[in-house]
Amino acid sequence: MTGSELEQYAERGETDRCDLSREVVNQLRLSEDWTCDIEYRSEFGGDAPVNVRLSPYAAPTVTVCLFSSSADVPYWRLCLPFDNGASVAWIHNSEQFEPVLIAAALDAVMASITAGLATPESVAVALRQAGGAV
Repeated sequence: MTGSELEQYAERGETDRCDLSREVVNQLRLSEDWTCDIEYRSEFGGDAPVNVRLSPYAAPTVTVCLFSSSADVPYWRLCLPFDNGASVAWIHNSEQFEPVLIAAALDAVMASITAGLATPESVAVALRQAGGAV
């Protein structure tokens, strides 16, 4: 679906937007190590039809944000905000929804946490040093 098509689908209502977001999360095949918070209305800013926040149970202050493409931004984006939201490490960016690549990026985040990093800042630095974020 294009960004415009995703927006049209989401504009059908809260239920359809929720169903769309849940299907995206389902496609990621997340392990039980992650919590998932889906935007239903515009509580996260509403800038994309799919807006999902994922946090590992082992480091709940680390939140990764997944945004679908939209009419304004034609890219699926995965980012890790840090410095209290003042900075962002971009982990994935693509014109298409690529669940395998997004899941691999999430695995890299989880590997950093498993290695003992527990803050968004330390995970962002580790991802950048490994070439997994900009």
